Amino acid sequence: MTKVKIESRYGLIGDNLELKENVSLVINEDGRILTIRYDNPKSNIELASYRHNFLMIPGFINSHTHIADSFAKEIGFNKDLIEVVAPPNGIKHILLRNTSRDVKIKGIESAILEMLSNGITFFIDFRERNIEGIQLLKDTVKNFPLNCLILGRFTEANEIEEIFKAGDGIGLSSYNTISPYVKEMLKHFKDKFQKLIACHDAEIKRDKGLLEQIINDDLIDVIIHGTQYTKEDLALIKKNQISLVLCPRSNGYFGVGFPPIADILKLRIPISLGTDNIMINNTDLFEELRYIYRILRVSTRNDLDVKVDAKELLKMVTIYAAKNFNLEKNRGSIIEGKVADFLLIDLNDPNFYSFKVDSSNIFPLIVQRAKSENIKRVYIKGRLAFERN
Repeated sequence: MTKVKIESRYGLIGDNLELKENVSLVINEDGRILTIRYDNPKSNIELASYRHNFLMIPGFINSHTHIADSFAKEIGFNKDLIEVVAPPNGIKHILLRNTSRDVKIKGIESAILEMLSNGITFFIDFRERNIEGIQLLKDTVKNFPLNCLILGRFTEANEIEEIFKAGDGIGLSSYNTISPYVKEMLKHFKDKFQKLIACHDAEIKRDKGLLEQIINDDLIDVIIHGTQYTKEDLALIKKNQISLVLCPRSNGYFGVGFPPIADILKLRIPISLGTDNIMINNTDLFEELRYIYRILRVSTRNDLDVKVDAKELLKMVTIYAAKNFNLEKNRGSIIEGKVADFLLIDLNDPNFYSFKVDSSNIFPLIVQRAKSENIKRVYIKGRLAFERN
């Protein structure tokens, strides 16, 4: 690919998502942003005078998925979380064992297309079924522009090295099933391959002793869920620099509770968001942002000191997501030198109309009103990956 120029009337530029006008990117043959040109915006955004008012937003990063169960959508409706997804005999795992490879591939392909249509340019997947599961996803995703980290899963300790080699790290279902010997193996190969280990924790219930083990063993880089954590638990996570990914709509689907978003904000923990199992949840991160905002509003109705601005919410699916998975050198924001992953929404769409739009209310307008159909184009490494007619 030779150098290309892509322009947008507006854009959210840099690690602080600063609103800029007349944005122009020059992208090199490697898909990286070579130069950025822009103007500072006028006080009011004039929407009606232009045929299109595209707003460039960094590509969304979905911080937690289980993509291979996409073929079994809503099998878990009105069922218990343990019954549906707990290994090895949850409904999901029985289906993964007994369903043909072709059906699973079709499900993964549909999920990838859905994510692209939702502005997702990168996702992090917990991949069940050992080496077979990792290879299944690799074989499928290579046919699409979407990029991912694959965190594999093992059954026996002697599989750990191969899982690290084949994937981008390990995604543990739970820490309470890990023996001292397995911990030693995980530490050895984590140090050898310099890859991530992530783990579900406190989705259904809090186990203070288990969290203390996680902290003391110093193996886990990323915790998924933390739905039942107390402020004390969250302070430990922050102190030990463990990344935290929330999946609030998934928690709501299974009725296990709401993440402690107020305490997280008070402690200034830079969380990111995932949509979790695709069998029970769609991949729309705009919906995830709105859901967590409403949880916060309800849970803090008597605490006027706790607020989150809309720009902070957008960072949960861009900048903070990249940092939580060590991707920030290449992704998460629109900056010279980074990969050109971004989406364009059209502010002229009717659901955005307001008598006054400026740099202060553009962020809540996006977070509260944007839908997937407002995403007109998605670019990955500077190439058009999705276009909506």
